Amino acid sequence: MVGKQNSNLIKIDIPPAYLHITAGYKNRGKLFKRYVDGYIERSYPELRLIRIEGMKALCERKEV
Repeated sequence: MVGKQNSNLIKIDIPPAYLHITAGYKNRGKLFKRYVDGYIERSYPELRLIRIEGMKALCERKEV
């Protein structure tokens, strides 16, 4: 990763089951992102999803 902002990102493993759940859907990419976003919101409420790289959710801490 390059840049100061990227050094603060926290990598969270995405559950592999989300690949199977979204398989076959026409809008798979959007659906997958919604699943990951929901997973982060519920499992790591102190974090916010920035982007997905491979099977990692790159997140940052929410400001209080």
